[in-house]
Amino acid sequence: MFPRGLLSKAAHKARRETLTQRVQRAVLLMGNGELPRNLPMSPLPFRQDSNLLYFTGCGVPNAAALLTDGRCELFLPLPAEDDALWHGVLPGAAALADHFGVDAVRPAHELKAACAKHSELATLAVADPNRNALAAQLANTTLQFGLAHGDPDLVESCIDLRRIKSDEEIQAHRQAAVITTKAHCASMGATRVGGHEREIAALFDAVLAANGCVPGYGSIVTVRGEILHNPDYINPLRDGDLLLLDGGAELDSGYGCDVTRTWPVNGRFNAQQKSAYEAVLESQKSAIAMCVPNTRYRDIHIEAARVLSRWLVDEGFFSCSADEVLETGAHALFFPHGVGHFLGLDVHDLEQFGDLPAYPANRQRDTQFGLSYLRLDMDLEPGHLVTIEPGFYVVDAILDDPKMRELHRSRLVVDAIEKWRGFGGIRIEDDILVTPTTPENLTGHIPREVQAVEEATGASQAAAERFFT
Repeated sequence: MFPRGLLSKAAHKARRETLTQRVQRAVLLMGNGELPRNLPMSPLPFRQDSNLLYFTGCGVPNAAALLTDGRCELFLPLPAEDDALWHGVLPGAAALADHFGVDAVRPAHELKAACAKHSELATLAVADPNRNALAAQLANTTLQFGLAHGDPDLVESCIDLRRIKSDEEIQAHRQAAVITTKAHCASMGATRVGGHEREIAALFDAVLAANGCVPGYGSIVTVRGEILHNPDYINPLRDGDLLLLDGGAELDSGYGCDVTRTWPVNGRFNAQQKSAYEAVLESQKSAIAMCVPNTRYRDIHIEAARVLSRWLVDEGFFSCSADEVLETGAHALFFPHGVGHFLGLDVHDLEQFGDLPAYPANRQRDTQFGLSYLRLDMDLEPGHLVTIEPGFYVVDAILDDPKMRELHRSRLVVDAIEKWRGFGGIRIEDDILVTPTTPENLTGHIPREVQAVEEATGASQAAAERFFT
């Protein structure tokens, strides 16, 4: 069986040609390997390094690519003599070279000798510590994934090329959006009072698997939506709860989605929930409308916060004007994160390079609470793909923090806030393509209007019935 590639061979070849024109020396692209889960024969789920995927489409564990003299050679662990017994008959070197559209495929053990022929070798850090150490050794450099990224010219080239999405990449994201829509709708439809978070989580991931995808990240499925990256599925679904699901499909190509929806477990928002939900939805719509060329992404975040600030004042959380709430950052007590990030081969695309892809040299992260978590501050261009995901959360740890209470003491209405304790959280997130004209919401078919969400919730077979009957 052939490993499935990323996009077309022509697309990968064109990318490599552009890269080698920019980086005037040999380039080593190291792939990730398989890491043992417990036994050596039992590995953790594998995910290829995104830069190797981008330039070769090769999803084979322990792969590496050497780009030099206008050639691309892949170094792969070729099948052992008895491999057919355990894994079936696998393609040989010539067939793999043709499949990936490279000049040659060579055994992995020849990589060191091939790299030794080059006095200068540009490379990048990868997540796998063993493979990262090998890349550092072969290029005679220091690499630390997320910190010491590798050759500056190579880093800059990867960022510049990957930030703007091609037509093929956009089509891949659209495919992932179709499957993500199925999974979210199935999860809404299966939600019942008396069910459990783990049942919905299992159903969501199962729909992705049945459609040939994996989750692009650990799916967040929780009635504790105020815990932003909640990893657990431990709570029953009770009457009056809001269920937040943040999850997206990832194709074999590595491209995927990042979508959040929040819905009432019993199928009907109560008055308090509806008020907050409509405020978050209005905030998201206003922010999405601003996703046009030459708009600064920070301004989009500020617009989302401005809409929420008006609602917070109307709801009685603050005794001052909405402008003062926004200017002082008081809104971040309830909207403490940035409005979104880049999306692509990674769910937070290119963030392995820190703020380099997301903040121009003349811009730095703000120090104000809330704004300090804004992951992106670029001026948008056609071909950028971003998430827009405002939220409202009642987080006791923030509201009870002495520094926060003192900072906003003159404007915070404590009695009003106490009525919201235990509310949880609401987030609404979609994947937005910046076009030359109006923004395109790739995931907008997933219900998000109040009526549509209520109609979708509980509309199909319960999760427990699917699994246990």
